Amino acid sequence: MTETVVSPSGRYAVEVDPREARNTQWVYTPRVIELTTGKIVLALSDTRWSMDSATWTSGSEVSLRLRKFPGDHLPVHLEVLVDCAEGTALVAAGQRCGLAELEATLDAAFRKAPSRA
Repeated sequence: MTETVVSPSGRYAVEVDPREARNTQWVYTPRVIELTTGKIVLALSDTRWSMDSATWTSGSEVSLRLRKFPGDHLPVHLEVLVDCAEGTALVAAGQRCGLAELEATLDAAFRKAPSRA
């Protein structure tokens, strides 16, 4: 079942279709849609990206708290501020990029956690 968080302006929405990646382990890969046109503003192609929260900070900006399944990355979470109107994102490290480059920027910000022996 799709879950939706609509912006205060009613123009944009964050949607997720939860999927069970492993037994009782759920992944919520987000997409951001412009509701008036149906245009997809942001869609992450790697379905291992999971959203823990979406908080609209204005009518067109949403803060997404993301992690990457299965959770063996550092940092565990990244905060991303997506500006739907401008088509840009600000990653927690202070790095601004276009939405088309966001996934590569996120991948570069995460690293595999050391194995526990």
